[in-house]
Amino acid sequence: MSQDSPSQQISPSPSPQPTPPKGMSVPVVLIASCFVLAFMGWAMRLGYPGAVLGLGALAGCIAVFRKKDSKHRSAAVIGAIASVFVFIGAIGNGNESSRKAAAMAASIEDARQKAEASRAHEEDMSERIAALATSSPPQEAVDLCNSFGDLRDIPEKSRARCGEAYLAKGRELLASAKAGDAVPLLERASSLAPGNADVATTLSSARELQGKEDFKTQGPEVSAKLARALAHAKAKEWEEAESELNAADATLKRFDGLEVAKSKEWNTLAGQAAQQRKRIQPKLEKLQLQREAQKLMVEMRGEKPVNSPWDGSVPEVELYLKKVMNDPDSYEHVSSSAPVARDAFWIVKSSFRGKNAFGGKILNTRYFFIQQGQVVRVAEE
Repeated sequence: MSQDSPSQQISPSPSPQPTPPKGMSVPVVLIASCFVLAFMGWAMRLGYPGAVLGLGALAGCIAVFRKKDSKHRSAAVIGAIASVFVFIGAIGNGNESSRKAAAMAASIEDARQKAEASRAHEEDMSERIAALATSSPPQEAVDLCNSFGDLRDIPEKSRARCGEAYLAKGRELLASAKAGDAVPLLERASSLAPGNADVATTLSSARELQGKEDFKTQGPEVSAKLARALAHAKAKEWEEAESELNAADATLKRFDGLEVAKSKEWNTLAGQAAQQRKRIQPKLEKLQLQREAQKLMVEMRGEKPVNSPWDGSVPEVELYLKKVMNDPDSYEHVSSSAPVARDAFWIVKSSFRGKNAFGGKILNTRYFFIQQGQVVRVAEE
């Protein structure tokens, strides 16, 4: 009789666990954040319309937060905060834009008013100039023309009349022997009518007369400058003499092209100035060469050596001696003078002790010539 085998107990297989939902990946979160920030910036730049969008977003976030069993309250809080930022930023940008727009409008209006005022003034002056009779005093027309300021601002239709007024007033002053006052007016007339031969002739006559009047006062001044130049030259003050001669030449040059420059007095002064300049020129050239040589020597010397605040030694000298001494360790500084500039060198007199070739310690005094921070020559006392 066969024995039945015990039945094997089979355990039930475990049921599969549900897979938890995966959250958003990091790149997705970053991209979404960038879009949100970009939207916030765009909304804030809109100004007041952006503020309306911010309020709408805030209302939506509040509605989500107040919803029962809402699973997105954290997101609603973050959205509400972002909406508040958008609202505040948009209001600020809106106010700033309004201020800029108002300022621009005010500036445009101010420019328009100034342009209108300028045109009105121009029209008024032009009409008044045109209404003046030919027999009117020229000063009245000159005053009206001067009210434009610059000649370029005189309207085209008034330029001829203003030119005539300046010419008439210039002639009037010229007849009164007031060439200095006539020349500026005639120059304005010449600018308004450059091809007018009558204006050119009158202006030339006025300049000649003014030149004669000016030379009466400036001629003696030139003589005084030449006398001072001669005194400086005798005292070997060459640069002061040159300065006086330059001033005299500049005064004489103002009369070039005028009849005064052909007069005996002018030529005498010009000849004296040339003669004095010829006399001092070699001295000036020599002085210039000396200065250039001095400048070169300063560059060759280099910076001035400095005595040590501890023992008065000069580092350049000490470094040199320790390189050339028989026993550098035996160097002992005694005294050093302050560096003195001479030609292309800094010269230092220094006394020191050191062992000689026989081992004896002796006292030495030498003159050290230094250039560019190095001893280049040594001389005995």
